[in-house]
Amino acid sequence: MTYGPDAVHELIVESGWSYPVSAGRLERNMPMENVVIDETGNSMMLSELLHDADVDRFENRDDLERKLGPVCEAESRARQSGIVDRLKRAFFG
Repeated sequence: MTYGPDAVHELIVESGWSYPVSAGRLERNMPMENVVIDETGNSMMLSELLHDADVDRFENRDDLERKLGPVCEAESRARQSGIVDRLKRAFFG
């Protein structure tokens, strides 16, 4: 199973596209596509991932990994925390 930036790259390859690829094109053609973000199976919609990354385009696969990797890692860490940590974030930011 691929996850994180590799999963997004796989979507691009399966679509028959080549780099550079715009985030807008991905959002228009795959708005509800579910992307696995970590090895534990956590996932999010592609459009949400692209919005959180605040990117316009990906020049190549390295660029995609550089831009989406940190977002996937942060989201994965946020989802792995316990209930106490979630409550703290909710009330104290």
